[in-house]
Amino acid sequence: MDKVVIRSIVPYLVGLAIAVALYVYAGEIVYTPRGNSLGPEVWPRLAILLLGVSCLYEIGRRLIIGNRDATGFLEAFEREQEVDEPETLYPRMLLGGIALMVVYAVLVPYLGFIFGTFLFLVAFMYIGGFRAHRTIWLTSLLVTVLCGVLFLRVAYVSLPRGVEPFAMATDVFFKIPSIW
Repeated sequence: MDKVVIRSIVPYLVGLAIAVALYVYAGEIVYTPRGNSLGPEVWPRLAILLLGVSCLYEIGRRLIIGNRDATGFLEAFEREQEVDEPETLYPRMLLGGIALMVVYAVLVPYLGFIFGTFLFLVAFMYIGGFRAHRTIWLTSLLVTVLCGVLFLRVAYVSLPRGVEPFAMATDVFFKIPSIW
C-alpha cells in the first residue's frame, strides 16, 4: 500500500475514532422518557452516525482506488467550460449576507424562531439579488413552516419563542393541527 494513501486515510481514521467516542458518549444522556417521543440522544447520535459512515466510506474508497478520483474528468470538463471573462465577484452581497446572519443571531431571541427565520430568508434572498417577489415570499413561508415542523414537532427542539408580540407567530404555529 502506498504511503501517500496511508497518510490520506489518517484524518478519516481520527474522525472515525472521534465519531465512535461521541456516539457512545451521546448514549449516556440521562433523561426522563415522555411517552412515545424520541429522546434527546437520538438526533446527536444520528448526526454522529452519519459522520462515522462518511469516514468509513472515504477510508474504503481510498483503500480501493487510492487517492485517484474523478479529477481527470473534472479537469477536462472545466477546460470545456472555461471562458475568457474574469469571474464576477460580489463583495457587497457577501458582506450583506454575513451581516444579515449576525443580525439574525442577535434578533432571533426577540423575534422568535418562526418569525425571525421567515424574515431572515426573505432578506437573504433579496440581498442575494433574487427579485421574483412572489417566489421569495412563498419560498420563505414554505421553508419556515417545514423547519418549524421538523424542529418543533418532529425533533422537539426547544427554539426561541420571541417576546410579545412576536411570540404570537410561535403560538399560531403550535395551533396548526399536527398530523403526527
